[in-house]
Amino acid sequence: MQNSNIVKVSFRFKRLDKLQAFTLVRETSSAFYNESTKDNYYVGYVDLIDNNIDDINDFYVRQRIALDEVDIFISVNAEPGTDSISIPTVVNRMLKYIDCKLAFSFTVM
Repeated sequence: MQNSNIVKVSFRFKRLDKLQAFTLVRETSSAFYNESTKDNYYVGYVDLIDNNIDDINDFYVRQRIALDEVDIFISVNAEPGTDSISIPTVVNRMLKYIDCKLAFSFTVM
């Protein structure tokens, strides 16, 4: 039986202004943003892969983002009966740069 569990890891900027959102997409590969439905701000996402760690860190520092406005977002789509999921080691590497919270989304397909 083939394992079809899918783990997607993103670094999330939870409260960007419009200019910061545009800058994130321009300066960081695989970045995108969504406008918040509640307030006038944007949530930016960057795929957390080895090649993006330096770009994420540079953006975080240059834009002076507060630590409580970022997290590592781990989304898991799992088969029924799945009892454990391995998280990519890139998460540990990112935490050495920016020691932020982890947020999880777990869906059984």
